[in-house]
Amino acid sequence: MDSPAPLSEYLSRMSTPSGPGISKWAGLLLAGDILVFSLSVLLGYLLGSEITWEKLFLQEHTFSILALGLVYLIILYIGELYNYYLDFRQRENIGQIILWALGAAVVVLIIFCSPTPKLLPRRFMEWQALSFIWLLVAWRYFFSVLALPLRLKRRVIILGAGTSGRRILDAIRRRPHAGLEPVGFVDDDPTKAGITIEGVPVLGDSRSLESLVKQYKAKMVVVAITHEKSSGLVNTLADLAYNAYQVTDMPSLYETLAGKVPTEHISDAWLLFHGLNKSKIYYRHFKRVLDVAAAVVGLALTSPLFLLCAAAIKLDSPGPVLFRQQRLGLHGKPFSIFKFRTMVKDADKDIPRYAALKDPRVTRVGRALRWVRIDELPQLVNILKGDMSLIGPRAEWDIFACNSVEKVVQMRPGRRAGDPPGTMIPCGSKERIPYFSFRTIISPGITGWAQVMFPMATSSPQDLEAKLQYDLYYIKNMSFLLDLVILLKTVRIVILGRGK
Repeated sequence: MDSPAPLSEYLSRMSTPSGPGISKWAGLLLAGDILVFSLSVLLGYLLGSEITWEKLFLQEHTFSILALGLVYLIILYIGELYNYYLDFRQRENIGQIILWALGAAVVVLIIFCSPTPKLLPRRFMEWQALSFIWLLVAWRYFFSVLALPLRLKRRVIILGAGTSGRRILDAIRRRPHAGLEPVGFVDDDPTKAGITIEGVPVLGDSRSLESLVKQYKAKMVVVAITHEKSSGLVNTLADLAYNAYQVTDMPSLYETLAGKVPTEHISDAWLLFHGLNKSKIYYRHFKRVLDVAAAVVGLALTSPLFLLCAAAIKLDSPGPVLFRQQRLGLHGKPFSIFKFRTMVKDADKDIPRYAALKDPRVTRVGRALRWVRIDELPQLVNILKGDMSLIGPRAEWDIFACNSVEKVVQMRPGRRAGDPPGTMIPCGSKERIPYFSFRTIISPGITGWAQVMFPMATSSPQDLEAKLQYDLYYIKNMSFLLDLVILLKTVRIVILGRGK
């Protein structure tokens, strides 16, 4: 359930090789890419060239082939694929390789095959590009198999041995192939000095942070403290970052490792300045075009299923074929969602209830429809109406959603001299489930990151909180590549029949 997300975003943003000059690992990646390109040129000649070896390599096209290789390498560099800490065994990173290599292939085909006369034969270029893509995937996978487990292991010091520090330690241990090795905590609490927490020692306090980083040859410092940081500590962290050590906060690393945002360890400002301020305007407009196209094609292809489902529902139990319910949509605006009815008639008429794992209200036909997710098909109409998207947070029942965003008073212990022991005083208010309203920044979806990473229908407020962490991750990181991953995971869930 806590399947970790790839390290690509975090490492591409934060990773910098320690020490001056070009790392030997980046050099090794470059050398391998040059070899891969050379092999792809050879395969392009053997499979698609209609001219002689001498003419292709030694006479007319030598300069063009060298320029071709340079274009490929430049585009791979632009795609940040020389970050040697990336795990190229992960499908998301493999997707990035294929995406950028395909883009490079399109660029070189335009450059080298469009002019008259052509700089290189077209059939040669096509076979060379195809060979380059798959050889590159194989080489990068092999590189990660060799380099990541041992040679690229980064030693990590966690600043803060409280709840936040222990949680990031657990997240690191759940991802043993991430290349992170926690060597110790640093904490200013004198009661923690010298103790071991979950097998990891507390090495000292923040005043000795810089010397501890050098002593233990750490490459990364994870800041896992929530209280105000002293100016001395801030200066130390800035100095480490300036000298090529990686300094990051606990929520950012946890988000990347676990694929969700730890809502209890963040603030409104963290959400705003760590991704929610990115408009992604072109992505959102083009996504709407794709949503409408998918809905039209989906309705056209599944229209025979609508008739079969309607007949089965009517024969199985009395009541309407379609189920309508008020859900919370974009910007908190309610709308009526459409689904095939899977429960007995008026199942929620008396008291609103969360769905349960073996809900007795579900009919026989309804159970089958839920198993293969066919009950969701009428939501394609909601997409056409603009109420929903194909991918996004789950559209929650407005009754439960409004309860989740209701403001509740926050209490804290009294700090005044005259306050009796145990006195609690109000200190403002926040949502019953903090940050729940952030879900309505984008349109809800038929499927989404939370639905595929936590594939259970909401059955409790605790599930709402758990799914919220995945929803925030999607909102911060939404892209066409992430949407593709979600669709592939959705297909797998439908095939295996997971969730409810």
